[in-house]
Amino acid sequence: MNSENIVLLGLNESVAAISRQDGSILWKTELPTSLNGDDFVTVLSDSDRVYAHTEGKLHCLDLANGKVLWSNRLSGCGYGIASICFPGGSAAPAAAQKHFLVQQQSAC
Repeated sequence: MNSENIVLLGLNESVAAISRQDGSILWKTELPTSLNGDDFVTVLSDSDRVYAHTEGKLHCLDLANGKVLWSNRLSGCGYGIASICFPGGSAAPAAAQKHFLVQQQSAC
């Protein structure tokens, strides 16, 4: 799968790959969760893997098909919104986005 032809969406404890050409859903993966409450999903991708964080767990998915390759409970790290980045790269979500999201959640 050409990573330039898709957009990744993290929402409601799942990740979906969506075609940039026509908006069709190429695959959708429900992430292994247990808390049933924090549905925010942080997503970052390289050329062949998707990294997704929700409910205090980090998951690695295959970009081609959405299969979960591994999960890490990140014991002792908590359950808040996470920022993910590659060394020398930008973070997802960016710091400004995270600040906005926290403010938005506080207003509810």
